[in-house]
Amino acid sequence: MNLSFSAKIRWIIILILAISILQNIIILKLIPDDFDHKIDLQNTIYITSFIQIVFGIIVISYIPIFLKKAFTEIHQILKDLSQGIYNIDLDLEEFKKTTDKEFYAIIEVLVDSVKSIAKFDLLKKEKIVEHHNRIQAILNLAGDGFLVLDSKGAIVYVNDLLLDIFPPFQEKTSIVDSNFNPEIENNIKKYAISVIKSGSKQPSQNNFFPSLKKHITLKSAVVRNSSGSVCGAVIALSNLPKNDEKKKDDKKQEQEENN
Repeated sequence: MNLSFSAKIRWIIILILAISILQNIIILKLIPDDFDHKIDLQNTIYITSFIQIVFGIIVISYIPIFLKKAFTEIHQILKDLSQGIYNIDLDLEEFKKTTDKEFYAIIEVLVDSVKSIAKFDLLKKEKIVEHHNRIQAILNLAGDGFLVLDSKGAIVYVNDLLLDIFPPFQEKTSIVDSNFNPEIENNIKKYAISVIKSGSKQPSQNNFFPSLKKHITLKSAVVRNSSGSVCGAVIALSNLPKNDEKKKDDKKQEQEENN
């Protein structure tokens, strides 16, 4: 059984006390009866033995309290780090005055580590936002409509062209669990689900969309993580009407309805 640090220190102190008491007993046995200062020497040994025992008990009781106090802040810092909390504000000067220098050195290193982690986390977030905006810009500049899904079918990205034509395709919307009009259900949703369930790209499809009065080509690709597992899919829609073309069609349809 592995003993804790406190338990090891306790046993060391107990062992030292036992050796000291045994030594005193041996000395008491070896004192000759005709020794002039026998009583004084015996009283001195009894008093020192008592003081050693009391001191040993105090030290044994103090060790857990000292260690608990010393490790409380260290434990709290590690706990905050495990929960992703990096805004740790500690008065190191105050700790330096009240904390043992060995434990203060540990806290000082932890604080420096927290600052480094917080800086790295901030840089990571900035990079993620930068890449997100870059991907969004590329998709918006593309001539096709793009729908990027995660492994459960939630929409991660959708470019403006596709969003203008199919407004229900909002980010974070689940294309699997949501209900759409029959045109989307029978074409885009059905095709997207087949890609997600199979975990592989599907042959392109050329489907007619009555509302657009056009045939739209659907293509697919899968997204893999660093381990090679499928973690999402990309659905591309080609031959979509451009914004100007769509506006003209909507205006023409509105005029026909008015007439």
